Amino acid sequence: MDESALEFLLEFARIAHRAGYPTADLEERLGSLADALGLEAAQISATPTLVELSFGSLPRQRSFTLRVRPTNVDLDAIARLEDLAGDVGEGRIGVGAALDRLAAIGATPLKRPWWIELAAYGAVGAAVTPLLGGGWREVLAGAVVGLLVGGVAQLAARKARAESMVAPVAAVVASFAAAGIARLGLHASPDSVTLAALVTFLPGMSLTIGVRELATEHLQSGVANTANALIQLLGLVFGVGIGRSLAVHWFGITKLAVVPSGFADTHLLAALAAGLAFTVTLRASYRAAPVMCTATVLAVSASAIGASLFGAAAGTFVAAVSIGIVGGLFALWLRRAALVFIVPGVLMLVPGSTGFTSVLQLLAGQTVSGIDAGFNTFVTAMSIAYGLMIATVVLPPRRIR
Repeated sequence: MDESALEFLLEFARIAHRAGYPTADLEERLGSLADALGLEAAQISATPTLVELSFGSLPRQRSFTLRVRPTNVDLDAIARLEDLAGDVGEGRIGVGAALDRLAAIGATPLKRPWWIELAAYGAVGAAVTPLLGGGWREVLAGAVVGLLVGGVAQLAARKARAESMVAPVAAVVASFAAAGIARLGLHASPDSVTLAALVTFLPGMSLTIGVRELATEHLQSGVANTANALIQLLGLVFGVGIGRSLAVHWFGITKLAVVPSGFADTHLLAALAAGLAFTVTLRASYRAAPVMCTATVLAVSASAIGASLFGAAAGTFVAAVSIGIVGGLFALWLRRAALVFIVPGVLMLVPGSTGFTSVLQLLAGQTVSGIDAGFNTFVTAMSIAYGLMIATVVLPPRRIR
């Protein structure tokens, strides 16, 4: 067995997991690379916390275990890893040069100035509010609260072991600040502003991946991803509950509701702005910005068209199929990572927002509506998961051979 090829594959598994590959996609990628490198009888199992790899026939089998942990998506690293995998799989570079490039990917993650990342959080807060039915007041308040949330994320990034506390603390700040801004006279809906500012932290993608893995019988990783998404969701709800309690104690009750409006041209502009902001928050390269903006605009447009033709429940499914097919074409024609297109598109469908609202309703004593919204969360996640799976059948992604 080629030791250098084995070293490359193990290091690729570690760095790819840290970059945020979905576990099922990671298994497929590692299996394709093992075939290309001549590592026989490869068996690979990936979960959010463990990657196990075995090679060789049973009497001579060698097994390796990598202890890993769930991380945020790094689309720039994923794109660079996909380019490297393509070069290795098609024989354009040798294993030695591939190891050097892999070490460079691991040692030089994409970094941007703090003020750009901070502005991106504010842009997300402002861009999502029109999609939730907000007007100019909510857009302005969403930008301000988004900046505050971004400040929390920036401070937490500098502290060791603070990653797990970022979302709850950001939720406290967002909920309290949204209520405070409404109380000061802007008359923006605190609920809409809070949700828009926290979209970056919503576990919609994790929930979708978990449901997809359960549907495809990747039970261990599916359960782990789904449980992780629910814990993130409960952490956000805990933070919002604390922030609301503080706001009620200091400012009194502020109830300003926003009724979601139908599809409008402003939604396309909002999706375009969200795509630009996601380029920063998802750590993609600037050259990926047009692709990510196309994905967010397609998600909003396809969802609206699907809802008008087939109903609201089918709108999400139609949007997911569209995102999967166009993402597959993007990967095939431009030889780029499909996830760069798919991830921002799925985030615009915001499956986590329904679950977020449902748990808040349960805490507020609205049991019936909370349970109903919670059920709709999983229906939405299933629609996205099956839509993406159908897209892979209609247009199978390019595989590295």
